Amino acid sequence: MNTNNIKTIDNTETGSKIYGRSMTVNLAFAFIFAVLTAISANSFIYLPFTPVPMTTQVLTVLLSGLFLGSRWALASQFLYILMGLMGLPVFSGFKNAAAFLAGPTVGYVLGFLAAAFVAGYIYENSYKRINNLLGSVFISFISCLAGVVLIHLFGFIYLFGYFFSISGTPSVLSTLIMTWKLGTQPFLVIDFIKIITAVIIVNLNKIRK
Repeated sequence: MNTNNIKTIDNTETGSKIYGRSMTVNLAFAFIFAVLTAISANSFIYLPFTPVPMTTQVLTVLLSGLFLGSRWALASQFLYILMGLMGLPVFSGFKNAAAFLAGPTVGYVLGFLAAAFVAGYIYENSYKRINNLLGSVFISFISCLAGVVLIHLFGFIYLFGYFFSISGTPSVLSTLIMTWKLGTQPFLVIDFIKIITAVIIVNLNKIRK
């Protein structure tokens, strides 16, 4: 018997315990997280001073990466965007694709794709080497932090372009400051809380032991 085949099977089975035992199961969970992203998009609060709503989407995206792994978390966010492109009102404020694409928050949703993949990639390639609660908390925190950074990076770049195109001012610096104050700064604390929440959820079984 080929020992290389044995190793391959063992590794596959180890990963499947966390990320699903078959493509059907993984696809089902990807769809579930796509629906959860749509629901969390419309669990929102509009702040009076910024066009960017406060939603629970970031938490859902982070959890998709931690629970599904990089590829299936990415698939879940593609499914979410696809639902919007099909005309379903899944974007924040119950917007369909036409209304959403004309708005300032497109970059954040593109960031969901990157965040889900990267958070999942970091976590799935590190959790097998962790055998204690502290290590698990650390790697899940780093995974989520990387995801949030990417969401804000994509969101900031697109929002900057949006503001710059409609402001009528040639000042790049003033637009950068406005983008920071309206698109990033108000959400830093709440997104940190979302990171902590995701870390607690994914480590809940270990915390109970």
